[in-house]
Amino acid sequence: MKTGLNAGLNACDVVVVGGGPAGGAVALALAAHAPSLEVTIVEQSNYEGLRPGEVLPGQARPLLEQLGIWAAFASQHHRVVPATATAWGEPHLRENHVLYSMGGHGWHLERAAFDKWLAHESGARLLVETRLDGIERVKGGWHVHLSTGEPIHARFLVDATGRRALLARMLGSTVRTFDRLAGFVRYFRTQDDDPRTMIEAVADGWWYTALLEGGRRVVACMTDVDIARSLRLHRESDWLDALRQTLHIQSLTPDTAFEANAIARTAASSALDHPFGDAWLAVGDAACAYDPLSGHGILRALRSGILASYAIGDYFAGRQQGLPRYGQFVRHGFSGYLSAYKRVYEMERRWETNAFWKRRLCG
Repeated sequence: MKTGLNAGLNACDVVVVGGGPAGGAVALALAAHAPSLEVTIVEQSNYEGLRPGEVLPGQARPLLEQLGIWAAFASQHHRVVPATATAWGEPHLRENHVLYSMGGHGWHLERAAFDKWLAHESGARLLVETRLDGIERVKGGWHVHLSTGEPIHARFLVDATGRRALLARMLGSTVRTFDRLAGFVRYFRTQDDDPRTMIEAVADGWWYTALLEGGRRVVACMTDVDIARSLRLHRESDWLDALRQTLHIQSLTPDTAFEANAIARTAASSALDHPFGDAWLAVGDAACAYDPLSGHGILRALRSGILASYAIGDYFAGRQQGLPRYGQFVRHGFSGYLSAYKRVYEMERRWETNAFWKRRLCG
């Protein structure tokens, strides 16, 4: 079934709540190996706003090939990322070139456009500017209540709502958070052509920047919510003052070129206590969310969506082991992530007595 925007629909096999990369990957993978299933994606936005999270590493290529969209993605000529430069544990930048990466170069994406493209490529029915208002369990599936007022009957539900885990929480699951990290993001108009992803540790957290299409540069200050409050990062002038204290990133961002828009988003590491249940599961950041420092958010969303589709296929085929196996994958992956998370933060000792770093070294 081809995509329609807010077209009438009363029943389908799978409702995916959230039209980001995890939700799009679920729909794409289901279209490939369970094409008889009718899928609806419910997306609260119209894909026109800015969305942080721009890096797609080279390791994503096999996943895009598996989803059958690599050729179409490559033809879009996204901005190539030849290297990542980090000032972490030391003041000078250290460059990690793609020459030493098995995945090859990565890409900087315009996330809203990429997410919309994935949803459309899936062939699922797409309902935009539509919120999930409620759900109820009924014989043979679920009644899904939407902000449009039109109920949908679904046999299976997928939570792809990101860190909010909106659907899973409605179903009684609890989100456990492991830190208080948040991102305070602004965009700049720039003439520079430095294509690297850049990360710089500072006394109260770390900064990130990437060059996007159209002469736009994204810059994010990552710190804990309470520290951000004390630094007043919600205020334009204080955010810029903090930027000026960086050694490297501030040189790429002239004050006169910043745009008025600003985004504040939680970036806390978190995990659901139950990432699946009777006729539902959670994918991507809804199931478990990693620190953006990993740089693999979209990659993990795609992989999660593919594996979730296998579990859904098992469910419709009457095979009971698919959902528990998917839950094991989620929990095992998050356990490994927590170990890596601690090792990475332990590499930065310059400000180990400051609250941000102390929490990660002692927590």
